[in-house]
Amino acid sequence: MVPALPQLVFDDRVIEYTIKYSNLASSLKIVVDAKDGVQVTAPLQYNASTISSIMQDKSTWVLEKLDYLSVLAGCTVPRLFVDGEQFFFLGNRFTIKVNTSDKIVNNAVIINGQQMLVKVPPAAYQDDRAVAVRNTLVKWYKKQAGFIIKDRIYLYADSIGVELAKIRIKEQKHRWGSCSGKGNLNFNWHLVMAPISIIDYVIVHELCHLKRLDHSPVFWSLVEAVLPDYQIRRKWLKQYGPVLTF
Repeated sequence: MVPALPQLVFDDRVIEYTIKYSNLASSLKIVVDAKDGVQVTAPLQYNASTISSIMQDKSTWVLEKLDYLSVLAGCTVPRLFVDGEQFFFLGNRFTIKVNTSDKIVNNAVIINGQQMLVKVPPAAYQDDRAVAVRNTLVKWYKKQAGFIIKDRIYLYADSIGVELAKIRIKEQKHRWGSCSGKGNLNFNWHLVMAPISIIDYVIVHELCHLKRLDHSPVFWSLVEAVLPDYQIRRKWLKQYGPVLTF
């Protein structure tokens, strides 16, 4: 049996959180994340009672942060992968509806109006519903990201005047994109949750790094020459970026 997670109780709200002990921590660190929920890093000498007391003192801040992320996401976070939750795709929110099906040939995820239909095999659904739904969504998002991001890269590469090396679409926890000294480009598949204008900003940003591998005024002038409103796009990504995940 999996041990129960510690809980933060405030009024009628009950919030579970995870604890990680670290010999590098000098005080309690609390991170509120749309994907992983509330995570606590504590010094080795802190016992459960001490952590619980601190968490209770920080309860207002924790709940405000969760509520703020939930408003941005359009549903309670972290998600449980059940009917009615909302997921971003190309900047729009779609409400998921989960169906089980033995006959999943090509399209395990179908967008119909404002609804995102997610098909999962019955066996996987019964074994671990949340994992099965999430795995189906991740596979679909990665496929869409491969098509969309690469198409936009080729659209801008010629106009910027750069030659492309390797392009990879992968999981990147803390970056939307990256460019190596060898000219290899990496893009986070979560980026496909953002509007096309934001995807374009990240792509142009990394393509300009092929000319200037820094964030100097010269670099930003290269970005601005392609996207005069890049600062507005950058601001949107900073605001909504924390909920473009699951």
